[in-house]
Amino acid sequence: MKKTLIASLLVMATLTACSMTPDYDRPQVSAMERWKARDKVSSADINPEWWRNFNSVELDALMIEALQNNNDLGAALARIKQAQASAKIAGASLLPSVDGTGGAGWSRSIPHGGSDKWSNSASAGVSVSYELDLFGANRAGIAAAKAGVKSSVYDHDALSLVVMSDVAQTYFSLLNLRERVQIAQNNLKNERDVMQIVQARYDAGSSNALDVSRQKAQLATQEAAVAALQNQANAAQDALAILLGKAPSALRTNGMDLKKVKLPKVPLSQPSVLLERRPDIRAAEENLVAANADIGAARAAFFPTFDIGSAASLALSPIGGAATKGFSITSSLLAPIFHGGALEGGVEKATGREMELAEVYRKTVLTSLQEVEDALSAANAAQTRQKALLQAMRESRKSYQMSRELYKAGSVDYQSLLDAQRTLLSAEDSYASVKLESLDAAVTLYKALGGGWIDLTPPAKKK
Repeated sequence: MKKTLIASLLVMATLTACSMTPDYDRPQVSAMERWKARDKVSSADINPEWWRNFNSVELDALMIEALQNNNDLGAALARIKQAQASAKIAGASLLPSVDGTGGAGWSRSIPHGGSDKWSNSASAGVSVSYELDLFGANRAGIAAAKAGVKSSVYDHDALSLVVMSDVAQTYFSLLNLRERVQIAQNNLKNERDVMQIVQARYDAGSSNALDVSRQKAQLATQEAAVAALQNQANAAQDALAILLGKAPSALRTNGMDLKKVKLPKVPLSQPSVLLERRPDIRAAEENLVAANADIGAARAAFFPTFDIGSAASLALSPIGGAATKGFSITSSLLAPIFHGGALEGGVEKATGREMELAEVYRKTVLTSLQEVEDALSAANAAQTRQKALLQAMRESRKSYQMSRELYKAGSVDYQSLLDAQRTLLSAEDSYASVKLESLDAAVTLYKALGGGWIDLTPPAKKK
């Protein structure tokens, strides 16, 4: 009998090698062979701490603090723990479950005309049950759960890239706004100096009241511009504090402009490398792997489930008396016969989910290619604009100085001076802004290329 039972169990265990999960193939995506915005590529890897290439000690400190304390990253870590717990729960299905039971009781009887009688009893037992995974339903669930863990890790890594780029860009924006405040304040000083010249010419009878009124309006407009820029700078610092996971009042930054910030040269890899380097692409693929495993679980639901168990018990009645021992082995088979189309619907739903996630994966890949192209185009445009705006700023300064001297000497009218003032302010402000555009494009390119993220997981099989 025992030999027959053991042989049956071995046969059942062998059958657990069956799996209904289809082989996974990575979806095909029409990728480019080279970037259209730039032909030259590099084989150099991006430094995982890529932000240090901007040569800003303050940015380095802010970035480390953000990676340690950012609330969104903290929530992402908690989601990883949840996924790991789900995988642990799923893995328990391949192991036996053991439960213990115990109990004790006392009873009292009072016969008619007789004395009270007491009786007692106690029992204890252990039961073991195990479900044979004949058609891989449990193993498919485990595979899906493990893919979920990887996906949550990749989601965290992708979010880390977003946080790092947000910190860098917000910090650069703060410095740019402070620089623009300085420019606006310098122009405000110039406006006040011109106001004195206009007033002196008016007092001397060389100008009219209209020029005085227009200059007063120009002065008030510039004062309002300074206040607006200062407010934007304060808001940028508050936003930076939130990225660092602290209250706005708790953050102090010392940088005042972008002059010491270095514009790095970002190493550009081949387009195909993005499939392995971008964590958001890898997360999308792991979701697809999980959906593929869910198809296996749905298919396995068409087939029977087989449970085996054993139980051992010990009973004492009365307590302290002779013990009664028991042992049993049981088995059960549950085979689906009719479920009104529910099982077919389960397979169709799982298949549809896989098809959906395949499209999500393709869209994620295409979007990543677009982000790189857009960043390259923005970087090239910013460099061209920076050269042109630098020349425009230099000429505007010359024009303003000449207009101011000529107006003071009475050689040009006030309108010429006013036009020169406005042109100078616009040129200086535009040049300060284009430096920010160049830095933002570099940060965006780092993020689009996957930053310095390197995954050691073997790549999935390609179709």
